[in-house]
Amino acid sequence: MGRQLMIDRQQLQEARQELGRKLASWRKARQLIQSDLARQVRSSRSTVAMVERGHQVVDRVFWRQCESLLNAQGELIAAYDTYRRLETRHRTEKAEAARRARWVTAMDGGTMADDPDADLLDGGAPARDDHRVDTTGVDMQRRSLLASIAGVVAGSGLLGLTVSGVGRRVGASDVARIEAVTTLYRSVDYEIGGGALCAEVGRFAEATSVLLHQADAGRWASSLATAVAGARQLAGWTAFDAGRHSDAGRHWLAAERTAVTVGDRQLAARIRYCQARQFQHLRHNHDALATIRLAYDALGSDATPALLAMLRGTEAASLAAVGEHSAATTALQHARSHFEDIDPDQEPAWMRFYERGELLAQYGRVHRDLARHDHRHADTAVEWTQAAISTFGPQNVRSTVLNKIGLCSALAPAGEPDQAIAVGTDVIHHERHLTSRRVRDRVRNLSRDIPPDTRHSRLADFRHTITRIPPPAA
Repeated sequence: MGRQLMIDRQQLQEARQELGRKLASWRKARQLIQSDLARQVRSSRSTVAMVERGHQVVDRVFWRQCESLLNAQGELIAAYDTYRRLETRHRTEKAEAARRARWVTAMDGGTMADDPDADLLDGGAPARDDHRVDTTGVDMQRRSLLASIAGVVAGSGLLGLTVSGVGRRVGASDVARIEAVTTLYRSVDYEIGGGALCAEVGRFAEATSVLLHQADAGRWASSLATAVAGARQLAGWTAFDAGRHSDAGRHWLAAERTAVTVGDRQLAARIRYCQARQFQHLRHNHDALATIRLAYDALGSDATPALLAMLRGTEAASLAAVGEHSAATTALQHARSHFEDIDPDQEPAWMRFYERGELLAQYGRVHRDLARHDHRHADTAVEWTQAAISTFGPQNVRSTVLNKIGLCSALAPAGEPDQAIAVGTDVIHHERHLTSRRVRDRVRNLSRDIPPDTRHSRLADFRHTITRIPPPAA
């Protein structure tokens, strides 16, 4: 069979329009006007109108509600799922094309002559239906990929720089290499976590920072500073994921200072988002809220829908954690509204990680916190978290495992102890193959969602197993 043609934006637009026409057709067949439909599916008339014109798609919950209300015989939900598969394929193809381009940029002037990993570059990681961690050949591919990136860095001359060393001209190629290597490291972090590359990324980021002290950056000074800030942001994130919180804070302070100095308010917001996520992990949610609001206020006219959705979703999680439930729900609604306005081509390249699964995961997280006070939210938490898991692909192993932890957390108060045990057991098994101390911390925290006096004997045994998991090594 020949190679499939790549999906382009025009095809996606046509698919959105066809999906919208199906909704309009079923609505009219049931003799409903747009405002009637919107009211019954807890949406707005403008959203229904935008969907029917093919300008928006919104999430699966909306389409499932429409399917049920209109008795569409499975046609609407099937059409929605088909569109999402098409969209996922389009994004994957774009990401692979960009990844190839970054390797070409990174290797320009380097020591490598061949692709670092043909299997990974040609079509991505092997397709898997269950998102389980592959612990066989993929581990070898990861090690090969990390070694290849390290080879690019060594060949680029970016390591071993000192402030007192001889200055050299900094040009477009230096900036391009920093950005390309940062993006390559980022792709590995998304998949397996920061522990595997924390030290390497830290050395790389600190070495690139030295270039800021070189006297001859010329007209590339601003671009260089932005690239270095991006590298330090990633170094902070991998340190946070590895449980090295002081290193994370150090990198993020350097990154924030650099981004603010050059006026990159979008990158500064991303860095503050990372700081807030660390505060949330350490259960300092009031500090997280203050940091998120600083990021939001400082963005000003540079705000984009994706950045706003990301910040509002994170704000919602901390609001729920501190007991401000009504405000948390409102923040989630804002996040969803912003998300539906996203045009990926108008967002910073490093916002590519913030896809639908991230928003759905925030919904699940907020409702899990609400369920700790009112178990009636537990079923909703399960629903949102399952939706998030189904959205993540095999390249998002860490995100999948983190959300399975959340799913286990939600299933217990939802009255599904057997399912909670099954999901939790799977998480414990696959967590060992990720290099993320943050994931291990979250697994151990599962014990707070399973009451110690549970009357379900197997659930009690499972809780005992969790409490016996040793803390991650420092």
